[in-house]
Amino acid sequence: MPLIIEILGWTSVFFYIFLMVFNGMKNIRLASFLSVINDVSWGILIGVMPKVLLNLVVGSVTLYRYLCDFTELSTRITKLILVIMIAFLTYATYFSVNDYLANPSLGLLLTWVDFAVILTALSVKKIRLFQFFMWLSAFVGGYAYYLLGIDQMVVIKMIVGLIMTHKLFIHPLFPQVESKLLFWKK
Repeated sequence: MPLIIEILGWTSVFFYIFLMVFNGMKNIRLASFLSVINDVSWGILIGVMPKVLLNLVVGSVTLYRYLCDFTELSTRITKLILVIMIAFLTYATYFSVNDYLANPSLGLLLTWVDFAVILTALSVKKIRLFQFFMWLSAFVGGYAYYLLGIDQMVVIKMIVGLIMTHKLFIHPLFPQVESKLLFWKK
């Protein structure tokens, strides 16, 4: 079991990086589905409920945004997905407050703050806003996971911070860097 936990931890790093390299919201949403499946499994195995709930909510938000933005699905089905997303979010909020009150620690509190920042990032339609919130998440979540002692997540957050720093501050000045890498094109 420890080997499976270790593998899922490092595949989480891979999927999270994979998610960040895209410049289009459609590819980001698709990559998010892979990340959600991996991270729900990993979160259950390591016993970090904020990670499990975050990824269930992320999955529902991603599904809802994908259906609204990139499909011609009926309004009834998209509203059903919206209701499921709101139900997950309501439960996650309830759980996060109770979880923090049962085990008050700065690491746990920051994990839940990171949860809110990531949800905000996934809820926007504009890529630059998404990148800004993910950049912010790198700092908040990185410190949270450092305090909790989860090395893979610290590595993920550091890499996300570097990628988002590039996309927000370097790419606008030097776009030719990304144009040389085929998989970063839209």
